[in-house]
Amino acid sequence: MKNGLAIQYFEWYLPNDGKLWQRLREDIPQLKEMGITAVWIPPCYKGQSSNDVGYGAYDLYDLGEFYQKGTVRTKYGTLDELQETIAALHDNDIQIY
Repeated sequence: MKNGLAIQYFEWYLPNDGKLWQRLREDIPQLKEMGITAVWIPPCYKGQSSNDVGYGAYDLYDLGEFYQKGTVRTKYGTLDELQETIAALHDNDIQIY
């Protein structure tokens, strides 16, 4: 049995620029080269404020597709970007949690 290697791909002070999913997608080659087999991402749904990291949930069903709280995207990006990132991770045999 081979042990995997996971990375936490977020921290409390990420900028509210809606680009985390994009950055993660761009980092996949480097993660794969480092031997990363799993990525832990922050809660994907819209938070109570624009700077919320996701634990102050506003809408558990809004993953960045509905206009609420003055924006469509979450702090990390849109639903489409999240789905593209998940697909890209899976295409590279990297699990996502």
